[in-house]
Amino acid sequence: QKWLRNPHSNKHRNRAIRTNSTVTNVHDDAYSNNHDQANGNSDACSLPPSKSCHVETYTAILLSHNGDRFPKMATASLFSKTRSWKGLTELIFVWNAPRSDLERIASGDDNNYDDNNNKNDNNDYSNTNNTDSNSTNSNSANSNSTSQIFAQQLLRRHDDPSDPLRIFYSLEHGLSDDLLNRYHPLLSPRNEALLYFDDDGPFSSFPFRSVIHPALELWKRHSDVQIGGRPRHLSFSSSSSSRRLETALHRQRESVTLPMAIDGRIPKPPSSSSSSSSREFIPFCRDTHRERAVYHPRVFPDFDARILLPTGSILHSNYLCFIWHEALEELREYARRHVTRPDDVYVSVLVAQLAGKGARTFARKRTK
Repeated sequence: QKWLRNPHSNKHRNRAIRTNSTVTNVHDDAYSNNHDQANGNSDACSLPPSKSCHVETYTAILLSHNGDRFPKMATASLFSKTRSWKGLTELIFVWNAPRSDLERIASGDDNNYDDNNNKNDNNDYSNTNNTDSNSTNSNSANSNSTSQIFAQQLLRRHDDPSDPLRIFYSLEHGLSDDLLNRYHPLLSPRNEALLYFDDDGPFSSFPFRSVIHPALELWKRHSDVQIGGRPRHLSFSSSSSSRRLETALHRQRESVTLPMAIDGRIPKPPSSSSSSSSREFIPFCRDTHRERAVYHPRVFPDFDARILLPTGSILHSNYLCFIWHEALEELREYARRHVTRPDDVYVSVLVAQLAGKGARTFARKRTK
C-alpha cells in the first residue's frame, strides 16, 4: 500500500488489494470523469484471484505500427480462422501509427511506405545484378499486395459489429508509439484472460488446439501469475546469490508432485513465514556489492523461467492497472528509452513482484 500510494497528490490514494472477484481497472487520467464515477473504484488497482476456473472466454491482443509484418499475420489462423479459436470473443489489434497510415496501406497508396526507413540500406545494394533486383521487386510487389488485402480486411472487420476484431488507434487516445500500449487499461478488454502475440509471431508455434487451449487451462489454475511458452532466463552476477536462489528452488521442488503443480497445491517451504502465499518469494535487488541481474536473450530455458516474451503469454486483465500506474512511470520511461525496448522484462518482473510468484510456462511442442 505504501509503495503504490501517490506522494504528489491527495486526490488519489492508490492501493493494492487482493480480491476474489474481478474489478474493471480504470486508474488512468485519460478516462473521463463519468467513466470513473460509473465504476466507483478508480483509485485502486486490484490483484487478481489465484484461480479463475469460471472463465471460459478470452481476449487476444496484438500490436503493430506498420505494414511490414502484415504478410506474416495474414497467414496466421488467429486472423484467417478466428472463429475456430474456441472461447475467443475479442481480438484487439493495437495500431501504433496514424489511422491514415493504415488506410493508405489498404488503398494501395502506400508506395515506399514500408520502405521509407530502409532507403539508405537499399542504396547500399545498388550494384547488385538485374536478376536479383527483379526478384526483389517481385517479392516486394507480392508482399505489398498481401499487406493491402490484410489492411482492407482489418478495416472491414473493425466496422462489422458482429466480428470479434476491433482496432485500437493508440494515437487517437493520446498515447505515443509505445510497446506498452498493448497493456494499457484504455484497451478496456471484455475478458479477464488476455492472450498476447507479437506481430512477427511465431504464430505457427502456437496452434490453438494443441498449445493455446491447454495453456488457458493452466492459466485458470494460476490466474494471478503470467503464463507463457517463450521463456527467458535471468542470472545473478554473484555466485552467492545464484546459490541462494537455486537452494530455495530445490527446496520448493523436492516435495512437489505433478498433480500438485497442475492444481496449484504447492506446499510452503520450511523457512517460509505464515503468509497467505503458497510459494516462497525471493526478491533480488542491488546491494552494497552492486548485485546485478543478467538477462539472457538467446536462451529459452525449460524450467526456472523469469521473463516471458509476449507471444503466447496470458495475463489477467487486472494487471493492466498496475502496469500503467503513475507510480511506475520511471520504470516505463526506462523501458521506452532503452535500446532493446524491454517491455517484456518490465511486465514479467512487475507481475512477479506483485504476485510474489514466478511465471508459469507451458510446452509448445509435443514430446514423444
